[in-house]
Parts: sequence; structure tokens; C-alpha cells
Amino acid sequence: MKDHDYVNFSQDHEKDYHLGLVSKSRSKKNRAFLVEKTQRTAKRKLNKTRITHGEFKPFVIADKPNLDDPQ
Repeated sequence: MKDHDYVNFSQDHEKDYHLGLVSKSRSKKNRAFLVEKTQRTAKRKLNKTRITHGEFKPFVIADKPNLDDPQ
């Protein structure tokens, strides 16, 4: 796989992409939630250190109720 297939959690635009998929605010708070909660859950459950966008998406969808809506 190529590098762009994996989620780079240090890049805001990549976190924003996933927030946009679930129609949630691209706020600092939501980005932090994706890094601190969703990413850790996904990596632990998948037993991986790097995850693809496709692998991450279901975890973002599952965490949608925990994310703030756009204002």
C-alpha cells in the first residue's frame, strides 16, 4: 500500500476528511477526539500501528454521537 492509503493523524486535513464523512464539525475538539479516542480504539481493536482510511471509517461512524455537530 502507498503512504496516502493510511491515515496521518498529524494532518488536520485528514481528520477533517473523516469528520466530513459523518457531517460533523471540523473543530479542534473533534479532531482531538479522533486522535485521543477513535484512533486508539481502532488501532487496539485492529491490533495495528497504522490504519487505512477504510479501516478507520467504521470507527468514526461508531463515534459519531460523541462528536459535535457543525454550528
